Amino acid sequence: MKRKTRLVRRLLVAAVPLVLAVLALAYLLLRSAPGDSGPTLFIIQRNKNANEVHYDVRVGPDGALAGDPVVAYWIMKTEGGRREELTFPERKWAYGFEVLPPGPGGEREMKLVAWEDRTIRLTKTGGRWRALTKIDGKDAYLTRLFIQSEEGGATPKVLWVDLFGEAVDGGKEVKEHVVKK
Repeated sequence: MKRKTRLVRRLLVAAVPLVLAVLALAYLLLRSAPGDSGPTLFIIQRNKNANEVHYDVRVGPDGALAGDPVVAYWIMKTEGGRREELTFPERKWAYGFEVLPPGPGGEREMKLVAWEDRTIRLTKTGGRWRALTKIDGKDAYLTRLFIQSEEGGATPKVLWVDLFGEAVDGGKEVKEHVVKK
């Protein structure tokens, strides 16, 4: 009996790391499966909850931007970090975007539907695609937006937006606080 117990214990000890590795691999595969997207360009966070909208770049085998170069989706942090596609209303009025035809060097311009006056240029630097825009009057790689809104009525009212990024000339963090009128 002692021998059987010892054997079962050894099997369990050996199986636990394997099970954890399989679960971790499944999580990574499920998280990145829809959309064949690559590295994240930037994210949007809100005061409402911890869920985030991610904007990822899509590239072809040659490293150039794909025909449909950006994909946006939710990371539902309040629900275990699962990935969820944007709904039609979210794409149309809140988190959607338009990517304009290619310019010189394959770069593309992107505009968020909720903030059309702020242009984002998809540019390749240091071997990776980045979201270049103006933050506090400086050229910077956008990394994150934080939206402070007030619930009420049919849609939330945006009070202000904080933009965060890295300065093109040296990587120093830059930020801008924009009060919506």
